Amino acid sequence: MLDPGHGGQDQGAHGPRGLLEKRAALKIALDVGARLKAAGFRVDYTRDNDTFIPLWDRAKKANEDGDDLFISLHLNAARARSARGSEVYFLSLGQGDNDELAAEENASAGAKPASGSDGVVASILDDLAQQAYLQDSERLAVDIQNALNRLAGIKERGVKQAPFIVLRGAAMPAVLVEVAFISNPREERKLRNPRFVARVADAIVQGIRRYIAAGNGTVRRRAIEGPR
Repeated sequence: MLDPGHGGQDQGAHGPRGLLEKRAALKIALDVGARLKAAGFRVDYTRDNDTFIPLWDRAKKANEDGDDLFISLHLNAARARSARGSEVYFLSLGQGDNDELAAEENASAGAKPASGSDGVVASILDDLAQQAYLQDSERLAVDIQNALNRLAGIKERGVKQAPFIVLRGAAMPAVLVEVAFISNPREERKLRNPRFVARVADAIVQGIRRYIAAGNGTVRRRAIEGPR
């Protein structure tokens, strides 16, 4: 499952010259998907157009579709325009490495779970679902980060953990990729360049394939018991 961040009325971050995160993330996701399909993978998308999808529904869709990996694609932003590089996250169930960034992403419209006792139970089950995959998620994050550094030539900011809502509830290895800083004028220009986007897509695909190869060519999705 490829998950282009934001969409619809949720535009995400924007660059100094007006590039919107929702559009850049969708372009990258479609390029990654095309390459994965050419390599023989089945690919699903949480969105393949400018549609708003609530955060809690994204992992749910991956579970319902029986996907083996969940990869959420985003662009980073910072007040300092000099900030640059890529970083890949997997879920933290407690305090993470960048709770401020997670809070900004989690503030998107539609981020709130169901209220009442049903919502509490669902939230606990979501945490348990992803907890079973944290080691696998970390391995996937490392493989994608390494490929981004090597193939796309993006400054490494490292693999980190943070409590991103979009990763909770995924009954499979799940990561969130902050490809580059859309707030950095130079990286915004790169994100408008199809050749750079192609290198990013190639890197993400290579990271996925390296992760799968290390698992003897298969990804086995564990069954998570309990109501969804």
